[in-house]
Amino acid sequence: MSNLTANQHYVWQHYLRAWGAPTRIWCKRIGQSQPFDTSSRNVGAERFFYEFHELTCDDLAYLESLISRSNDEGLQRLNRGWIKSFQMTFNIRNLLSGGQIDPKNRIELESKLREVEKTIGESFHGEMEDQAIPILDALRAGNVDFYADETASMTFINYISHQYFRTAKLRNAILAIPNPLSHDMSRTWPIVAFIYATNLASSFVRQRREYRIVLLRNKSEVAFITGDQPVINLLGIDVEEVDLYYPLQPDLAMIFTADRTRYPGDIAEVGLITVESYNYRIYANSDSQIYGNDGDYLASIASLPKDGRF
Repeated sequence: MSNLTANQHYVWQHYLRAWGAPTRIWCKRIGQSQPFDTSSRNVGAERFFYEFHELTCDDLAYLESLISRSNDEGLQRLNRGWIKSFQMTFNIRNLLSGGQIDPKNRIELESKLREVEKTIGESFHGEMEDQAIPILDALRAGNVDFYADETASMTFINYISHQYFRTAKLRNAILAIPNPLSHDMSRTWPIVAFIYATNLASSFVRQRREYRIVLLRNKSEVAFITGDQPVINLLGIDVEEVDLYYPLQPDLAMIFTADRTRYPGDIAEVGLITVESYNYRIYANSDSQIYGNDGDYLASIASLPKDGRF
């Protein structure tokens, strides 16, 4: 296992480097008194965060009930494909369990299967991020022309949907909910996250011509911050509408929205009050970490209550 990447990121390092000065970013961990500057490698990560586990019959039944809520057979096939991909190693192991395999070969095979179980999720996200590099570069240059191209817009939609659901914040929030059912959410969540992201992306694709990217140019002396839940829905979780906010760098953020009343223009110059408001939303929706280019500012915003009552 020494060759495995144990430190697996749920916040993309390439994304975080925009807050580096020049290579290190400031991080404030909730519950720790002082912010610290560090490499992006050391934050937004957890040991084998994407490890998959073998599912029980109850786990599989729960996932099937989730998938079958959609009437879109193509979407159902996509989501069943996640189960097939992420349970492949366990199926192989079960098929081989009754066979006569040389003990040395069995040990080697088991090692390879365990490696796949620990790394396949990170590999999927890594491929999506590699595809999104030119998209993120264009956004940071203030260029959203790519969204008019069908293929590029699909790449963006897939990327932003998975960035929303891949985090420790979403996982921990789900696991904190009492579960009266017989499945184990700690086993099913790694696949549920992919299913939810696929469903969200499918919804965006169907409404692609209604949604657009609004850029927010920061004209204040306070920089945009980001956090370990870098994509947030400004409308909350209790409504069907979605306005995704995503800080891109200290002086630029974006909102992915279908609402032309709240956001009539494609570019908005924002001042101190607006920037502070978005920064607070990032902090309030974070799990345990916020990031920026100013440690003192992170400490000041982290001193506020997360419930918004101040």
